[in-house]
Amino acid sequence: MSLPALLKNWQIELHSGIPVYKQIANRLTSAMADGTLVAGDRLPTIREVNQALGVNPNTVAKAYRELALKGLIDGQRGFGSFVKLDDAIGTLPEAKKKAKLTELYHRMLTEARSHGLNEEHILTFIKQRKTT
Repeated sequence: MSLPALLKNWQIELHSGIPVYKQIANRLTSAMADGTLVAGDRLPTIREVNQALGVNPNTVAKAYRELALKGLIDGQRGFGSFVKLDDAIGTLPEAKKKAKLTELYHRMLTEARSHGLNEEHILTFIKQRKTT
C-alpha cells in the first residue's frame, strides 16, 4: 500500500471528543481489518504522518506505541514500523471474542454519535452491506 493512498482523505477531527492518537490508531486498525494494510506492510513513518495530518509527532508515536502494545505492529529501530497480524482474534476463547466485540461495538457507537449517527443508522448500514 502506498503512503499517499493510505493518507488520502484522512483528516483528524479535533472536536469529536476522541483523542487524536486514538483516531490515528483506530484508522490504522481499520486499514488492517479491511485488508488495506496486511502483514508485513510498512507503516508511514511518524514524520510522514505528522506532516500529512499536521499533528504533533509525539501524538503519532503514542498511537504507534498503542498498536505495538496490542501486538498489531512491530517497530524496528532504523527500519520503521510494520504490520504484524497473525490472526490473533481467531485464537481467542469465545468469552474474549465476545468481550472484544462488545468493546468494539461500544467504541463504534461512541464514534457514530459524535457524527450525529445512532445505532439504527449503524444497523441499517450493516444490513445493506450484507446484501451487496
